[in-house]
This record gives sequence, C-alpha cells and structure tokens, in this order.
Amino acid sequence: MRENRLNKLKEKMEEASIDAVVLFSDSDIKYFCDINVEGVFVLIKDEVKLFVSSLYFQKAQEKLKEDAVLSNSLDNIIEYLQSNKIKNIGLDFAKTTVKQLKAFEGFNIIDFSNQTLTIRAIKEKEEINNIKRAALIARNALLKVYPTIKTGITEKELADELAYQLRKNGAEKEAFDTIVASGPNAAYPHHKPTDRKIKEGEFVVIDFGASIDGYNSDTTYTFLIGEKTDELKELFNAVFYAQLFATEMIAPGRTTAKQIDARAREELAKRNLDKYFIHSTGHGVGLDVHEFPFLNPTNDMVIQPNMIFTIEPGIYIPNKLGIRLEHMVLVHENDTEVLAFAPFVEAM
Repeated sequence: MRENRLNKLKEKMEEASIDAVVLFSDSDIKYFCDINVEGVFVLIKDEVKLFVSSLYFQKAQEKLKEDAVLSNSLDNIIEYLQSNKIKNIGLDFAKTTVKQLKAFEGFNIIDFSNQTLTIRAIKEKEEINNIKRAALIARNALLKVYPTIKTGITEKELADELAYQLRKNGAEKEAFDTIVASGPNAAYPHHKPTDRKIKEGEFVVIDFGASIDGYNSDTTYTFLIGEKTDELKELFNAVFYAQLFATEMIAPGRTTAKQIDARAREELAKRNLDKYFIHSTGHGVGLDVHEFPFLNPTNDMVIQPNMIFTIEPGIYIPNKLGIRLEHMVLVHENDTEVLAFAPFVEAM
C-alpha cells in the first residue's frame, strides 16, 4: 500500500463528507495499492479492500495480505459497504460503467473523479523518474528510426519499426498504438497507420510513447519530407512557435491550464490558423496517457511543481495536411524542463 497516497485520499474524503471511495480503474489500483491487477478498490476510513477475481487473487494476496478479497462481484462489494453502514460513496464517474453506477443506486453517490485525479497530478520522485525513463526510451527509439523516415516507406512499416525500437530500447510496451500519418492522412489527429507510402513534399506526423512500470510517455514529431517550400515552412513554424511560447509562459504556482491553452491559440491566430486547432493544448501524463491537468480553454487549475504534462498544439487542414508538435514538460519550483528533448526539433 502507498500510505502517503492513501492519506491524501482520506483527506479528500473528509473534505467531501463521504464514507467510502470505490474505484474501478486499474491505474488507480496501481497508484494507491502499488500492484498491477484488475479489480475494485474500496477505502473506508482506515480500511482498504481490493476485490479481485481468482485470476489475480494470489498476486493480490501476496502483496496486500488480508486486504485482498477473492471476489470482484458487485453484489459482494455492495454487501461489504452495507455491513459497514456506508451511506455516501465517492466514485470516479469517468471510469465507471452505467452498470456499475446502477449497482450503487441505494447509496448517495458523489463524483469523486476530480479529487483522485488532483492527487495523481502532483508526481512523486519515483513517478518522475519512471516518466523520464519512458521519455528517454521513446526519444532513443525515434533516433534509431529517424534515418528511415523517407519516401517509399509505408505508415505501417514506420509504425512497426518504431514499436520494435521502443521495446529494444527498454520499454515494457507501447504507451498506446503508435500513430504515423502522412500527407492528407495527417489531417486526422488519431489516424491509424495504413499501407500508404510516404511521398515527397508532405508532412509526416508521428505520435508515440513508451511505458515503464505502468508509467507512460507521450510525444509527437512532425517531419517534412523533401523540399521545404515557403508555405509549408510557415505552417510548421506557426505550430513550432505556438508550442514554444506556450511552454515559456509557464510560471509554477501562478499560471493556469487555460492560460497556457490560450497562449498557443493566440500564436496560431496571428496567422489565421487557430480555426484548424481542434483539440486541447495538452494533458497530464502518468499511469494514464491522458490525465490531470488538462490544458483547455475552461480549466482554471493552477500549474504546480511536480506536474508533468504535454504541450501539443496542432493544425489539421482537411484533405491536405496536419502538423502537431508535442513534448512533455516537468514543472519545477521555479522553472520547467522539457523531457528528453530531441535534437531535430527546430524552426524551419
């Protein structure tokens, strides 16, 4: 068990006046119990129970002793809560299914997602080290693949080679399915690699990450193949400077998430490109690839030391091209650090 993390969770419970927290997310279980299993995490005051199926019970019992329960049946969890006279329950609505929510209809249910994600947003030293390792592995994998990014190679071939290099360089797995999008395909932010061959005079967007002990990295690079025309250089530089200026404005303890988002949009708007920016400017990275803080136009969360998040402005011109640049930023007490900065990221 991670006692310091559990204590923070108990403080949030007290602030919200709830009697129990029930979490279904594997990443929450990893965070609070320090174990990689599927199950249901239940915290009541000073008692933690992890309900797991027979597939995971031996592993959970070795780690958690009597706190492991051989059952992940919702009925058994409800019985356990009722036997402890629980009335007010905190759930992470974003990670709870409709069926699971209905099972708790007899209780007063509170959405507890912001509280758990806020705790997880501030990374501990061990977490930071894991994410740094993942970022470095990803960068080194890309450096191996970089010479092959040229005309004739297909999106699938490039994605497969990058996935291979991630594992060869020490990743336990890909943080997510690698995205390689070339030419007009790059206009789709979450394009799945195809047999399309990369051509001269077009952009190639590569979005990928490594995973180490459950912790992830997430970076995106855009490469221009062949001749750099003035038009293409101007488009790329607009995204480059949007990322640069959004990163430079971060002031720990003062800057809000939405201010960072606004700065990136402001830079793109100077060139009338903000209309092609169709997603948020960034997101936290940790046990989940997407977690707090979310850098979007409405988030007032103040950026704090030991947060790690992406800054990833992009433009997507339908049927023509896409450009996205994404790096991860670690916030220190007085400044910021771009993790595993790649040597070929520069203005054109």
